[in-house]
Amino acid sequence: MDYNFEEEISIKLILLGQAAVGKTSIINRYVADTFESEVISSSSMTYTQKRIIINKQKILLNIWDTVGQEKFKSLSKLFFNDTKIVILVYSITNKDTFKNLDYWLKTFQETIGDDVVLGVAGNKSDLFLQQEVEEEEGAKYAEKIGAIFSLISAKDNKLGLDKFIEQLVTEYIKRNPNLITNKSSIKLFEGNDDTNQLKAGCCAGKKEKKMVGKFKDIIKNKKGILNVIFLGENSSGKTSIINRINKDEFNIKEKHTENLNKSYMKYNNGKMNLQIVINDVDNDKKKSSEFIDLLKKSNIFFLVYDVKDDKSAGNIDYWIDVITKIKGDLSNDLIYILANKNDKDNENKNTKLIEKGRQIAEFNNAMFRAISAKDNQGINGIIKESVDEYLGKS
Repeated sequence: MDYNFEEEISIKLILLGQAAVGKTSIINRYVADTFESEVISSSSMTYTQKRIIINKQKILLNIWDTVGQEKFKSLSKLFFNDTKIVILVYSITNKDTFKNLDYWLKTFQETIGDDVVLGVAGNKSDLFLQQEVEEEEGAKYAEKIGAIFSLISAKDNKLGLDKFIEQLVTEYIKRNPNLITNKSSIKLFEGNDDTNQLKAGCCAGKKEKKMVGKFKDIIKNKKGILNVIFLGENSSGKTSIINRINKDEFNIKEKHTENLNKSYMKYNNGKMNLQIVINDVDNDKKKSSEFIDLLKKSNIFFLVYDVKDDKSAGNIDYWIDVITKIKGDLSNDLIYILANKNDKDNENKNTKLIEKGRQIAEFNNAMFRAISAKDNQGINGIIKESVDEYLGKS
């Protein structure tokens, strides 16, 4: 899977806000998926880079952090130069950090104007028991200044942070379609409502949806069936993951599936009822007509690999190719890549293989999660989360 650097768009993103709101922690979580409870600030500006892919378009994000300069309220023009996206950050546990957002808004507007994509992030949402700023306050402020709003947590809300930044980047590209280097992605940015932004105000946190195909009828009737399928090598632990989901059980001697097994789960989000069919596949059946028909009607794909097995990780690309060849257009489907056997006591796990899975996910615009069926790590609620994500995407 080659990466042509000439085809990427370079975008500068900066974070502004009072000291200790968690700007550096947000960057560390987003770029390296790490978190430290105490981050030591320096007195210089730094930037880091992250490559992502949205709607087939390759993007290089240059992310700048004040790291201490905000204490002196003296940021150089170098920091603001050529900025395309600004995120104003406050801590939900500190009212003063929220009140100071106007200062930071004025600071960058005086330097570079207001021709940027603007986001407002209420960080430390994991500390809701210490909350001093209500979500509605943040949403109303964002609406007032024309920003995209989100509550996030650098500590434990990785997916929410990823989604928030993706919304900001997508909005920037929508405003500047002439920058797109992958011409096949133009129609996705301009005509696909699955990338609509979260709007602040009364409708904050909700997405407008444009339903397509058979799923339009599911939503219209407020009932239906949604197929979820697990794919991967027989030794990757697919069946153990499903047993953990369905029965909260784990058997270290679990036998691999010998057919196309199904289990069922009810889903209700207050607006619709769905029956979720969870499909477990024996790889020996992958050329059968039954398997091909199942792939065609599935919409959520969990691709599982073993974090200590090079072959298992390497075959994720194979499964993506299989899905693509059988289904064709995947723009209305959802792919999760699961790095399984990330057990706490697994001394053989390969951190490079975990990072490889994350990179494959980024390249294919898929979701990623390192999990452990044995330790029940990262599995609770994953089906509901995936359906929620799919409903928002469709």
